[in-house]
Amino acid sequence: MYKKIGGSILASTLIISSVTIADSAKAESSNEIVKALTIEDESGEKLAVNAVNQQDNNNKLVLFNDKFSYYTETKKGSKEVSLEKIGLNTYKVLEKADGDSPIPEEGLVLSTGSQSTDTIQGFLSQLEKDETVKLMEPVEIKEEMVAQAINPTKESNPDGAPFDGFRGPDQLIVYTPTFGDTTKTNSYGYEITVEDGFVTKVGGGGSKIPKNGFVVSGHGVAASWLSSNCIIGAKVTVGSSGVVKITQDVESFAFQSKQAINQAKESIEKAQKEYLDVEMSKAQDSLLKAENLLEQVKVLKESDPVKALDVTRQATQAAYDAYYYSIPSNLAEQRAIWYRPEETTLAGVRQVLDRMQKAGFNSVYLETTFHGYTIYPSKIMKKYGLPEQHPNFKNANYEKYGNDLLQAYVQEGKKRGLSIQAWTDGFMVGESSLGMPSQFKKYPEWAAVQRQNSSNKVMPDSLSKYYWMDIAQPDVQTFLLAIYKEMQANYNIKGLNIDYMRYPHHKFEESYGFSENIRSAYKKQFKIDPYDIKPSDDPQEWERWEAWLRKRENDFVDQLHAQSKELNPKFMMTATPEPGPEAGLISDWKEDIDGVIPQAYGHDFNSIQKTVQDSKKLMPKGSMYYTGIYSFYHHLDEMANVNDVASAKHGTSGVNMFAFGQASAPAVDALGKGPWRNKAVNPGEEPLLATENVLKEMGNKLIPDYIRQGAVEKREGKELQKIVKKLRRTIQKKPSESNKDFKLLLEQIDISAKQNKLNNEVANRMKEHLQEANEWVNYALTKQK
Repeated sequence: MYKKIGGSILASTLIISSVTIADSAKAESSNEIVKALTIEDESGEKLAVNAVNQQDNNNKLVLFNDKFSYYTETKKGSKEVSLEKIGLNTYKVLEKADGDSPIPEEGLVLSTGSQSTDTIQGFLSQLEKDETVKLMEPVEIKEEMVAQAINPTKESNPDGAPFDGFRGPDQLIVYTPTFGDTTKTNSYGYEITVEDGFVTKVGGGGSKIPKNGFVVSGHGVAASWLSSNCIIGAKVTVGSSGVVKITQDVESFAFQSKQAINQAKESIEKAQKEYLDVEMSKAQDSLLKAENLLEQVKVLKESDPVKALDVTRQATQAAYDAYYYSIPSNLAEQRAIWYRPEETTLAGVRQVLDRMQKAGFNSVYLETTFHGYTIYPSKIMKKYGLPEQHPNFKNANYEKYGNDLLQAYVQEGKKRGLSIQAWTDGFMVGESSLGMPSQFKKYPEWAAVQRQNSSNKVMPDSLSKYYWMDIAQPDVQTFLLAIYKEMQANYNIKGLNIDYMRYPHHKFEESYGFSENIRSAYKKQFKIDPYDIKPSDDPQEWERWEAWLRKRENDFVDQLHAQSKELNPKFMMTATPEPGPEAGLISDWKEDIDGVIPQAYGHDFNSIQKTVQDSKKLMPKGSMYYTGIYSFYHHLDEMANVNDVASAKHGTSGVNMFAFGQASAPAVDALGKGPWRNKAVNPGEEPLLATENVLKEMGNKLIPDYIRQGAVEKREGKELQKIVKKLRRTIQKKPSESNKDFKLLLEQIDISAKQNKLNNEVANRMKEHLQEANEWVNYALTKQK
């Protein structure tokens, strides 16, 4: 990862070679300065790299670095060579694999697909273990693409007319101040903001258009081109014919470093001004290091541009670290990660958990059922005559845990301060590429049937190709309830994250609920076959049919809630609604779920918060709210991950990230240095302990620090400490009586601030933490009773 100094470290947003090179032909130049990213072996043979961090590796040489993920995520049959970094642009061959190779931290993987050229395959085949290879970088990269429109309108860009910002599929669009204040685009693309010729912001949608520049926005193919070829500091011009030209050179990287340094300075100043509890000495040391490194670039950029590139990256990383250390880290919040396990050894489980711990996670939403199997040996599955365990893990060896992967995760996670919640696939039990699910081989009548499936045979969903068990059938519900009861009773899991608990939302012909069992049940009650109901002919009857199905979905969740709370009142049930119809129906479960995790697909504060706030309107006050974000899944860089976490935490009790299978070492390092460096209690699982943690820190550390720093008068600070101490005792002994003590403390903070005895920023921050803690106590009293 970037944290160490000692050589150039490639990153997809830093160095991208998409120079046209047919078949990755041998590089022509033998000089250190090359026109394309090039690999050279010990014999002097050279091969140009076609792409960086690109999973489509057929007929090309792709280079993966640790910024992408812990693994290449490529298909089996690929030819791959792992390289360990040993010096400036110098690497040692570690091992060879056939796809999905682990990416060494600070190292690289050379990859090509099962379909490739003889030149590429021959080069990779002849590399030997421990052989030294050299990576030669271009010191200037130029790319260009023609935009479909500048300041589009419905008339000038008809292909984009139906879409936000008049940006259509796969289009590249340029927006100048003439267009308006923002691009008005949605979050499903990628944008770069250019000021005075330099890129100052990357990513997101609906970007502000600077008065001294413009925004270039892309969707699909164009978005990939932008994200692959642009960094903060890149130089961008737009010609009158719409040609967008991007240049990356030493000056670009130096600009990126300067911006990172300025960001760190502003954050450090903010922390000092607002008396934030941060790692100030580490932040200042890292900032000084960044500034000293950038000074070296001035000397190197003419004499040794390759080394100058390397030093600018070191400066940028040091500035990033300064920023991370200068932001506060909460002591109570959920920091959860969704993860589908793949490990077949205990060492593999421990490695995954160690990485999660390093990032600062405190909860793992482990996928315990998928493709119709359990990851643990299930007596319930066996009782029903179904495979006892997922075949991936049946013959695995987790040493003292046998082949029980769930038990390994629960016990090893506990050692690292990581609780386990079960993330389940609910009624979705497979996909067409895997063949018929075992449930339907044994019980074909359990299959959910779409209206267009007149044969009534078991078939996958016409759109997603997923297989679904019939949610509304009592026997199916009984089966799933037994699985969930087994999990909760036999394993120390803290909660259940329910997924796929409703029929897919489809239009009329593709809608669900038309199995023989369900049609018979409805016909018996209402004297009409639902297959004969059409919304166009009888909308009222169709509404009754849909409501009947919806009630059965809701009845199942209600039964699951009752079962879970009977086993353990503190057991947490959460739902993760997607935007759209599913999010709108979440209020049906308001009495049955403890927490909501709205899926926020955007990567900017406004889009993330809009999803959260829209979801909050549908649930009663007192529900636990976290925000689901997709930073890892979208392979965002480390700073973007940190920014997403900050945006997602605002107004909620924590964050769920999707998914650890796409996590990267630099992002893990950044989270662990920044917003998650302090250990945090999870308020959804332990609300009273989380409250205790906040109050203890406030009384024992923060208020004494505020007194010392002059943020509060000494006598006033001592009085506040007394009230905090009294509130702590109430929480410990009679939490049901704590509301009045919370009110007393909040009132005293207001009085102190109005009398100028307490800094306003500090007062507002204390109030925010106390109000959140008060909600946690009320949550404990209402949801965990």
